[in-house]
Amino acid sequence: MNTIFLPLQFQNISFVFLSISFSIIGFLYAFHKKYAKDFILSAFVQRYANQYLRDENVFKKRVNILFSTLMILNISLFIWSFKLSEKTGLISLIIIMLFVALYYIVKYILIWFLGVLLKMKQISEIALFFTTLFDKVFALFTFPVLLFFHFFIIDVKGNSTTLIFSFLVIFFLLKIFWTLKIGIKSFGLSRFYLFLYICILEFFPLLLLYRGIVFA
Repeated sequence: MNTIFLPLQFQNISFVFLSISFSIIGFLYAFHKKYAKDFILSAFVQRYANQYLRDENVFKKRVNILFSTLMILNISLFIWSFKLSEKTGLISLIIIMLFVALYYIVKYILIWFLGVLLKMKQISEIALFFTTLFDKVFALFTFPVLLFFHFFIIDVKGNSTTLIFSFLVIFFLLKIFWTLKIGIKSFGLSRFYLFLYICILEFFPLLLLYRGIVFA
């Protein structure tokens, strides 16, 4: 492995945003540990997901907002980190963050609109929860990897890329599994429509992300 020195401007930018991410994680652990734990476990065990969705309260809303912020920050930083060059900087990171936020806003509006249009409010609420659940937990798992990438003196970009993409594949497969299981078994939705949803709103953006990072 070779020693790597990222330009000071990149280190300063990543330090600020990783500090914000760390503060969010610390706040969740200090003040909402129980709800944060249930939220994370919801990605792996359906019992926790059912329990988390059962009772809505102000603390769970706060946890959702904090995880949403963490998701946008870390996913944007992940994309930006693997596109570092002399032309990248704070402006490019902010642009990436805007596009990431726009993607989730558009997805949220589409699912909400379809729920209202088809009079399937309960299904749309569950879909809105699960469609970002795995991305939020993925963003949490990427934090230590991003930390090593930016502040480890040894060049670990190759290992970091492999690890993060492994997380990405694992959580994507979990998302597909739960989407099919809940959609088919719990609500009797058509496999064809679930397949269209997965292809258009889940797989296609992931493919664009992979193409943008690997072939940019």
